[in-house]
Amino acid sequence: MYHHKRTVKKLSLLLVLVMAATLLTPAVNAGASGVSGSPANNAVQFLYNEYIQKGINNSEYGVGSYALYVLKQAGVDVASWVYNGENLNDAVINAVYNDISQPDNVPAKILAQDLLAMQALGRSDLADQLVEILKNRQTENGFDTGAYSLFSNLPAFDLLGRAGLMSVVKLVYAKEYILSQQLTVNEEVYGSWGGSWTDDKGNTNYFADFMATAQAVRALHYLDPGGQDARVQAAINNGLNWMRNQQKADGSFVAGWDDPAIDTAEVVVTLKALERDPADWKTSDGKTAVDYLMNNVLNPDGSFGTSKNAMDAIWVLSACNSLGIQPTVWRLYLDPPSNTLNIGAQQQFRAVWQDAYGQSDVTQWATWSVADSSIASVDDSVYGLVKAIKAGQTVVKAVYNGLTAAATLTVQSAAGGGGTATAVTVGMAVVGLNGELLYGPSYVMVPKENKWGLTALGALDASGVPYHTSTWSWGILVDEIAGQANSGMAGWMYTVNGQVPSFGPEKYNIKEGDKIIWYYSKSMDQQPPKWDDLVKQASGGSNQAANLPAPVSDSTLKAAIEDAGSAGRVVLQAEDNQTVLALTVDQLAKITGVNKPLAVTVQGVQFVLSVDSLKVPELKVADAAQLQVKVQKLSSTEAQDLAKPVADKLKLVGDVYELDVLAVKKDGTVQKIAQLPDCRVLLPVPAEAREAAAGGRVKAYRYDESKKTWEEVGGTYDPAAGGLTFKADHFSKYALMETSAPPELKTFADIAGHWAQKEIEFMATKGYVAGVGDNKFAPEATVTRAEFATILARMAGLTAEPDGAKRFNDVPQNAWYCGMVGAAAKAGLVRGVGEHSFAPNEPITREQMAAMMVRLMAQKGQDMSIDEAGAARILAGFEDAASISPWARNSVALVVREQVMRGRALVRFIPAGQTTRAEATVVLYRVWQKLQPPAQNK
Repeated sequence: MYHHKRTVKKLSLLLVLVMAATLLTPAVNAGASGVSGSPANNAVQFLYNEYIQKGINNSEYGVGSYALYVLKQAGVDVASWVYNGENLNDAVINAVYNDISQPDNVPAKILAQDLLAMQALGRSDLADQLVEILKNRQTENGFDTGAYSLFSNLPAFDLLGRAGLMSVVKLVYAKEYILSQQLTVNEEVYGSWGGSWTDDKGNTNYFADFMATAQAVRALHYLDPGGQDARVQAAINNGLNWMRNQQKADGSFVAGWDDPAIDTAEVVVTLKALERDPADWKTSDGKTAVDYLMNNVLNPDGSFGTSKNAMDAIWVLSACNSLGIQPTVWRLYLDPPSNTLNIGAQQQFRAVWQDAYGQSDVTQWATWSVADSSIASVDDSVYGLVKAIKAGQTVVKAVYNGLTAAATLTVQSAAGGGGTATAVTVGMAVVGLNGELLYGPSYVMVPKENKWGLTALGALDASGVPYHTSTWSWGILVDEIAGQANSGMAGWMYTVNGQVPSFGPEKYNIKEGDKIIWYYSKSMDQQPPKWDDLVKQASGGSNQAANLPAPVSDSTLKAAIEDAGSAGRVVLQAEDNQTVLALTVDQLAKITGVNKPLAVTVQGVQFVLSVDSLKVPELKVADAAQLQVKVQKLSSTEAQDLAKPVADKLKLVGDVYELDVLAVKKDGTVQKIAQLPDCRVLLPVPAEAREAAAGGRVKAYRYDESKKTWEEVGGTYDPAAGGLTFKADHFSKYALMETSAPPELKTFADIAGHWAQKEIEFMATKGYVAGVGDNKFAPEATVTRAEFATILARMAGLTAEPDGAKRFNDVPQNAWYCGMVGAAAKAGLVRGVGEHSFAPNEPITREQMAAMMVRLMAQKGQDMSIDEAGAARILAGFEDAASISPWARNSVALVVREQVMRGRALVRFIPAGQTTRAEATVVLYRVWQKLQPPAQNK
């Protein structure tokens, strides 16, 4: 597969083999080969296979944060474990960002597993956030509530103990909760922890759970490590006695229908945590949990236990970690890893096996081959000796102990460059995303002076079809042809004479008469097109111009125009794989006819073009055919190179984009539009940088090609859209950059030690709230309606709109708050107290605050729906619910539900009550927290 996000899948046999040879991955269980088949080795191998085949599953049933923690304990470097271009470290970090963004939807057990993983990766920033979430979530009933919450609470306590953070929990609550859950129903389950259910006769039935019991014992030990609490120690001993009674004749432990691999691993981990020797628990035949773990837990297929899933492998590896059994990491590679030979020359390759004991030359025991035997051959009598036959590139392979290593071999004539020919004529065809012919099939002459030489990429260049390249680890990547770009697992591949080459097109030397097909592949299983079939397709008249990508369909445009009334703009979006969105001049006329701006999104970048922008002179000429909005992401290598000159001051955030708005004539002539009177651009902000963007540390920058420097453009962060918007009147390369210097903390002399100091400083630093002069904030002063509306408008990212306040007779046009009150009113965030009155200087009431905040949260995409019954249930907890104005009842219920506001005096909301500046800042800080988007996919 010729696409960088599919390297280990289908780019070519070469890349698959190179990855297999160079990644430090554990070997398969190879008992016959003499390689250690320890459970630790096999557990790592199982988890490696699980991740590269299925990707992340952030639970104990898949490879997620807990698996990462256990693997890091084992000393395994998982940075080279890649699924869909994302290594396991990054995948787990992204999952943790997502969990932190919505902690109420994540079980405490998973949050605690996330915590251990972040500790293992040294991400103290995320670990600290998780600690605070768990700390604030704990009550006398644990962290979670519900029928089976025990199975989240117990592991959460246990994992906090393993993290060395048991001191952050409320110890009394924790002890009483765990002790109260120990089952003492009858002798069979005495000492265990578990659950219960009610049968059809109303009887309560209890069941013991081995894992819950082990976790409870460990958690109690972490709560009372010195053994000072007699109740705790008695519960621990009862739990251990129950666990020991579950031992089987083969040394394993299992309760009921449990998986013996899991229960046995729990025994080992528990006894080691309590500093006891697992070998002390023996059967009458002297069998122990360690014996079972080392000799019986591994299945012939490399899986573990009866469930044979990732959880078994994780638990077994964790037990091995407790016992100090470390896995061995090894690899097979070729020396040299690549070489270039003239025709007739020879190269001796060596196969090297590396493990914990050092390196061994296994050349004579490996099986050798060459991918293309017409280019080079392997000497049958001398292992690893390869002879160059003709110009081209191929792969030398060696297989040993179940692994394959590979080296790249380039063969050239003595003159180099693929021979002495000055030009060759080859067949060329380009097949698009939907099987459409974008070029040919026809013949093209490729001169040796072509910038790519006599290569497959040179043939594409000579055809005249527009394309784009970027660089990557293996050379040149063609990531776009005729406006169709690689996307996810889909992208551009090429064949030569019906075969998919095993290396990049800039390295494939072509010869006279070769037939080259570039085609867009949507899946690994897609078969490449055949030359003869394309010839038949072309004779049927299905060719289309290469320089004019298909415009937006009329049905799509019609729907967008119909929605423009409610959306306020005509909204169009390109497909993920497209780098160009095209509109015909007729379609533009329809858009300008509705007198609404045009919003176009390409590659995640949004352009908002005013009606005047669509009337530029370049589109009014008689032969104008299309408006094209084009976005091309630079490769990571190109982006980093451009960012290097400012790396000491700025950090690149996300991608570097080449932006263009083009006018295209009917003959395909492309003209950049010189000036756009009113165009705004939104660049997406990656999840991990959104907090920095909200804090004003991320800005947009434009690259000046002539000066080779970056110029700050600025921009405003929109948390709802997850992007930074700025005005752009001409286009080039744009990127987001984060300043390395954190914003200076804004504080005030009169808030030192105040209960709301932290929130006031945070909101002031972001520019949402301001002082009253003389470095004072006046935290206990009453906040007015104008002040609250102004803060709300700032949080919404609005700019001053004095005209919006003209309907209020009591808002003077020269008042300091006029512009922001007008903006908030125009945006629908605030309303007056009468038809023409805003009462700007009146103290804002608590129910008015609730209504304004709910409107902001709803506009920013929060689910603020609630029915009358739901509101009534929430408000029933307040004695003064009847005094809440009818128009504010749902809003008050919502802010209470969202934990933005609470009652006063426990059972009274006091809807008409006034609010201090400190109280208003705190509730708005909570709103800000709610508005932060989930942290997802870099």
